[in-house]
Amino acid sequence: MRMTRQTLTAALFVAVAACASAATPTKRDVLQAISVIEKTVSGPEAFEAAKTIVIYAQLSDDVMVDIGPEQLPWLSETWGLDRERESECHSILLAAFVAGNIKSQIKNEKAEDDTYSGWTFAIETYRRMRTRDEFRSESIEALAKMQADGTLLQHAKDVHLKAEEEEQSDNSPKQPA
Repeated sequence: MRMTRQTLTAALFVAVAACASAATPTKRDVLQAISVIEKTVSGPEAFEAAKTIVIYAQLSDDVMVDIGPEQLPWLSETWGLDRERESECHSILLAAFVAGNIKSQIKNEKAEDDTYSGWTFAIETYRRMRTRDEFRSESIEALAKMQADGTLLQHAKDVHLKAEEEEQSDNSPKQPA
């Protein structure tokens, strides 16, 4: 199921719970927030940056981010961390995916989902997170393997095409029985 700039996941609620009524951040705000996530993946500064990134993606007309289980397969994983830490890791990785996706769109001045860039940013963020927390995400490891094999871009295109086909079939008029 494709969800575009709607309720993303339970992890998203954790990331933006305190900011539900916040004003739309500016491009400058979101680029600064992305820069924070590029430097640090823990602490209050990282969580504030994650909130800014996700709110911008939800409210700005300048970007389009497709969110669903195909784009964020790690959100259904459990990693054996305590509940709060696992939720924090899910939230930061979600924000990293969104950050990579929208950073590419801002750079290219084109509001078009970029799952590939989202995944590459999430993979890098995951690697940095693992230096602090001992956990393993099977799905991010699989994406990293595709990246190393040179097949990640094609996989992103396939996921995007599948999501478009599902959306078209969901929006097609129903024939009477």
